[in-house]
Amino acid sequence: MPLVALSTLAILGIAVAVAVGLAFVGGIIWQTMRGREPKPDIPPGMRPGPADEVLERRMTERHVGWSMLFIVMIAVWLPFYWLTEPTRNVADEIEGIERSVSRGEGWYAEATDDNPTGFGCARCHGANAEGGTVAFTPPEGEPIPEYPVPPLNDVCGRLTIEEAGHIRDTIMQGRPGTPMPSWSIRFEGPMNDQQIQDLIRYIVSIQTIPDDQNLCLDPRLAEQEDPGGGGGPSPTPGPSPTVGAS
Repeated sequence: MPLVALSTLAILGIAVAVAVGLAFVGGIIWQTMRGREPKPDIPPGMRPGPADEVLERRMTERHVGWSMLFIVMIAVWLPFYWLTEPTRNVADEIEGIERSVSRGEGWYAEATDDNPTGFGCARCHGANAEGGTVAFTPPEGEPIPEYPVPPLNDVCGRLTIEEAGHIRDTIMQGRPGTPMPSWSIRFEGPMNDQQIQDLIRYIVSIQTIPDDQNLCLDPRLAEQEDPGGGGGPSPTPGPSPTVGAS
């Protein structure tokens, strides 16, 4: 048995040696033949690059892929945006009215260091629009030390149908013969249309009367009281009425 094992190892060793020798000889022959066909030594920058088709296919596939992704995003986002647009419009309208009311509160208050743009409506009508008195001298008459000024916190419910339609005009033009001056720049006053609208919205927001009696919020109440429509123009319904103080 040792002789058989030894001869087997010897055979394997001879086989490996022959294989290595053949590989070595084959390598020499391949190198020799390869050297017989010299190739030009071309710098890397001057060697032929990939074909245009290969390059363009890669870029085209990339562009098509991004385009499809963009189309899918638009297809998902556009219906969602369209369906939620009414909600956003309502939210924007509410936010705009709230800002308008806040500005109107500043216009209504008296001018101070903290509120330098106040027009001083509170000086006559009261800090909370509860009414008050003011010294006034009529154009032809004796001075009145305590001229009564009406409240504004219930103006949308206590006026007649005719008066309710002219509240904005009263703010803009004033009332001759009373302490109420004209406030609109159209009548040589200090306030522009937006400021008057802000003031009106603030006055409507502080009404102490129930909504079912508020002519500023629901002008149909005027139609119920006056089916013949004999009154003046009614205020605009909705969150931004066109009526204001008197």
